[in-house]
Amino acid sequence: MFEKIKGLFRSMVYVLLPLAGGGWVGVSCSDWDDHYEADNTILDSQQATLWENISKNANLSQFASLLKKAGYDEVLNASQTYTVWAPTDGTFDFETLNAFSKERLQKEFVQNHIARNNYPVSGAINERIYTLNEKLMLFGGNGNYTIQNVGITNPNLASRNGVIHMLGGKIPFMGNIFEALNNNDYPLDSIANFFHSYDVKKLNELKSVQGPMLNGQITYLDSVFDEHNDLFSRYFAYINREDSNYTMILPTNEAWSKAKATVERFFNYVPSFDFMEDTSPNDPKKTTIEIKDTKFLKDSIVNYMLTSSLFYNNNLYDNRKLNNLQTGQPLQCDSLYSTTLTKIYTEDAAALFENAQRVNKSNGAVWITDTMQIHPWTSWNPEIKVEGEAYQTLASSVNTAGDPQRIYVTPGTQNPEVSGHVSNFSYIEAQPASMSTNPGVVFYLPDVRSTIYSVYVVMVPASITSSNIEAKPNKFKVSMGYAQANGKNKDNESSWCISKDYTSDSTRVDTIYIGDFTFPVAYAGTGDYYPYLRINSAITSRERAMFDRTLRVDCVILRPKELDDYLKAHPDYKYDTGIY
Repeated sequence: MFEKIKGLFRSMVYVLLPLAGGGWVGVSCSDWDDHYEADNTILDSQQATLWENISKNANLSQFASLLKKAGYDEVLNASQTYTVWAPTDGTFDFETLNAFSKERLQKEFVQNHIARNNYPVSGAINERIYTLNEKLMLFGGNGNYTIQNVGITNPNLASRNGVIHMLGGKIPFMGNIFEALNNNDYPLDSIANFFHSYDVKKLNELKSVQGPMLNGQITYLDSVFDEHNDLFSRYFAYINREDSNYTMILPTNEAWSKAKATVERFFNYVPSFDFMEDTSPNDPKKTTIEIKDTKFLKDSIVNYMLTSSLFYNNNLYDNRKLNNLQTGQPLQCDSLYSTTLTKIYTEDAAALFENAQRVNKSNGAVWITDTMQIHPWTSWNPEIKVEGEAYQTLASSVNTAGDPQRIYVTPGTQNPEVSGHVSNFSYIEAQPASMSTNPGVVFYLPDVRSTIYSVYVVMVPASITSSNIEAKPNKFKVSMGYAQANGKNKDNESSWCISKDYTSDSTRVDTIYIGDFTFPVAYAGTGDYYPYLRINSAITSRERAMFDRTLRVDCVILRPKELDDYLKAHPDYKYDTGIY
């Protein structure tokens, strides 16, 4: 009867078993029988569990001690099948590992030496195996075998629930970028605490090893958790995945503290502020917006802004050069794209890695820095550029003949006598409701910070697509509606710049400097509540022949004052512009 059953099992060529990494492996039952029938000296060990074989092996006493401290004596005594790569006594830093916390010991050492399922060695093998901590290991050889280049000194110690391979040293632990946040060799508590505040863990019952029932509840000898963090998807940077390839700028506590003190001044919030839903000067409609917890909002926004430009996918664009960049080397590239799609040009990209130290990780590298060398406008305080043609969502009109119309201009249709170019190849045209009225256009300004902006309005002449049109300049006023430091809205004649007239140049697409303006209150993160800028034609009846009442607006630009000053000193400087 026994021989019939044995023959039946031999006829089963492969049993499919799940791997920790989500794949499947074929295990040949006949391979096991052939191996153990050929080597009768180890058959006795098959009657004992992995833990029993390890604990009674005089050469594995240190390994057994660490397994017990990590709680894996019970795991390896249970029925689930494992392969254990066991470093022999004196071949690894036992005292250092013994000082680890239980959680760290499990993650960086014990789980690094255990995989689910049987992996015996014989003949030529070349396999990629996921260990319990989901690290991908290279396991291979032909006669002499290694795992991650660590030699196996005594293979195939068979056990009732798996197999043991004794090693001549420990398998090096290579943490991924997410695990680097817990690196005790560097002071990274600030950014680590921020990231881990978004951690979510859920028990994976299929991968966990069940223990005995206790008070009617299932207990687990080995609890395996699926970990999730919302920041991965928010930044489009899955730095926990072993099959990914990222670079992360990792600020120390010192760098984090200095940068946070700088960023915080851009995000001043008030408990309530006025929002003008209808910006008609004749019929304004005011809504008071309440913010329940300004401190929470500020902390959340500031922390997000501090970290949003720290991640780079090494497989995209010129980012590939980061794969080979080493500590002390200057980065030479046209630009880098962060995972949040901020484009950082040559000099700013190189500055990110100056005085930083590269540390390789299993899915890329981190660069430890004591100074976050990031210009505000490449991260937390970008230029705000509102395209004129976005009026359907970000603008409205006053005293116009219907809604403003979107007009397209391509390089092929633009009048060559008009210099400059139209942003995004289109603009809006707002015609007066009558010959005697002055039209106005209102632009809502999204994501404004509490800082100083240099404000520009870009006007388009009537002759932009035809040389047969005699273009006249525009004459207009600009005013701003915004929340003051007390949250009350300020608008109309008491507003900024209301008394000054601006005149456009009808021979070009004209970028007109309106002035520097300080917003005392931040709007970023408050929802669809914005301050606004109003452009009003300002032509008297006697000036009708001199000026054009119709407004043609390409865009409105709120350029951070620091950036505006930098551009004046560095006219060839390239940076990423924001478009709304």
